[in-house]
Amino acid sequence: MSDRDMAAAVSVLRDEVLDTVEHGDRDPPGAEVFDALLRTLSIGGESVPGLDLTLHDSVARRLAWGDSEEAVLQDAELVFDRLLVAVDRAFRDPADQMVVIEAATQVAVTVARVVSLAAVSRATRDRADRLREEMSQRQLKEVLEKQKANIARLEDDLRSGFRD
Repeated sequence: MSDRDMAAAVSVLRDEVLDTVEHGDRDPPGAEVFDALLRTLSIGGESVPGLDLTLHDSVARRLAWGDSEEAVLQDAELVFDRLLVAVDRAFRDPADQMVVIEAATQVAVTVARVVSLAAVSRATRDRADRLREEMSQRQLKEVLEKQKANIARLEDDLRSGFRD
């Protein structure tokens, strides 16, 4: 089967794999994974920077809108699992099944890579925020200690002034 024919045959499985009935007219979770799979199949499974960039943008958008890394990975896993069942049913030729499974694996690995990069980036930002907060707390403590010392000195000066 040609690359375009393979992509067209898999695109027919979209509703089944994404369980679109449950989500109505909005995009179901994992749609970006399925769309990346179709792009991968249409180019013959070769890695293209544009494919990674498009998938990266989609995953980054989901993370930016508040989806957790775990939710994105679970959606990708669910799409992969449903796809395996649908491909087994829809394709009789094991070679065609393997092409789709290979492409799906490539997409799943890309999703995992993007999510892990986002998690590392978030952890780095969180650590930097924590260090800034600790530094601010330390500076505040130093200022308060200086103020406390100044107040104590002024009180001593006042007391000694009243005694004289």
